[in-house]
Amino acid sequence: MISRKILFVAMLSALGLSSFAQMTSDHIYFGVKGGMELSWAKYSELKNRDPKMLFGGVGGVFAEFEFGESRLFSLRPEVNWLSRGTKISDSDLDYKLKPKYVDVRLPFVFNFGDYESVRPYMYVAPIVGFVRGGTISLTENGLDYKVDVSEANMAGTYFAGAIGAGVKIPIFLNNNKRLQLAFEANYQHGFTDTYSDMEKNGEAIAVNRFWYDIRGNRKLHGLEITASLSVPLSIFKRAPKKKAPAPVYVPEPVVVEEKPVVVEEKPCYTLEEIMELLGKGESITGKTICAIDIINFEFDKSVIMQESYPYLDKIVRLMKNTPIHVVVRGHTDNVGNADYNMELSKKRAEAVYNYLLDAGVDPGHLSYEYYGMTRPISTNDTPEGRLMNRRVEFDITE
Repeated sequence: MISRKILFVAMLSALGLSSFAQMTSDHIYFGVKGGMELSWAKYSELKNRDPKMLFGGVGGVFAEFEFGESRLFSLRPEVNWLSRGTKISDSDLDYKLKPKYVDVRLPFVFNFGDYESVRPYMYVAPIVGFVRGGTISLTENGLDYKVDVSEANMAGTYFAGAIGAGVKIPIFLNNNKRLQLAFEANYQHGFTDTYSDMEKNGEAIAVNRFWYDIRGNRKLHGLEITASLSVPLSIFKRAPKKKAPAPVYVPEPVVVEEKPVVVEEKPCYTLEEIMELLGKGESITGKTICAIDIINFEFDKSVIMQESYPYLDKIVRLMKNTPIHVVVRGHTDNVGNADYNMELSKKRAEAVYNYLLDAGVDPGHLSYEYYGMTRPISTNDTPEGRLMNRRVEFDITE
């Protein structure tokens, strides 16, 4: 039993589904879709006839669950209403099969690129369709006949698979919330025969005849082009009253008196400047080391890149050779929403904290805090300013 649980967790991790429990409301979308369906039938025993495409509409509703920090994989359960069928128009016959379906689909979506920008995607999906009405009509030798598909005893269920591709276009609102517009196309391949058992054994009443003479099978296929619009679950959260979200750690207000500055204290030091002060025998307590564009992480993740290890190793040596205490502080720029940035700054500060502990730093001399995008040190209106704000700080205390 235990080994099965371990195997199950490993499978979820491999698929990226282990993050489901940590999924936030901005990873869940609800939407509507609509477009055009082109369908046709393939008959295994049809001779001297040429089935043609049948045009119809499609509309549906769906939910999409995006997994992982980069949201490269998602599931999109959906329900669609459409008609699919075929027609045969020859000199002596005009036949139309137009059943209406309710489809239940479960696309497995693979996204590419940055989720904050326009990104293409591909998907595969199993389809289960249920007949909800429709007609079969026939004009032959001057005689007209039309019957509901339920009276013709057409197969009530339909199993198929779909493969598709599309592009997602984010639409950002003033409150940092975003909508998602998407355009996509897919091909649907029918797996099951749509003739009913009653049609095959002759119990059903034939169209314009008193008997059926059915051989082989009839499978439906289709092409679909749709557009969709979805909104994140987080958009339904009540907006705060025009104030920035409170960080986890709320600093005490600092009252600055307008007096001449006697000692000029820098707000931020490099590691080299701190080492220089130590060499002069000066105190470094209360000073902050800012690692701007030095400690780097994988894009939109909390995984520290190897190029940052030498710098962190210098911090380790400093802490081992001095009795200082250090608070690791994580910050982000304002790209994305506040909740997401707060969580990202937490994970990155925690990653640096764990690196220092693993390197042998005394845990009694180390802690970490995180502030998201609430403490910028530069403007977020330029790439250079956002680079300054995406930083890790080391606050030196007694």
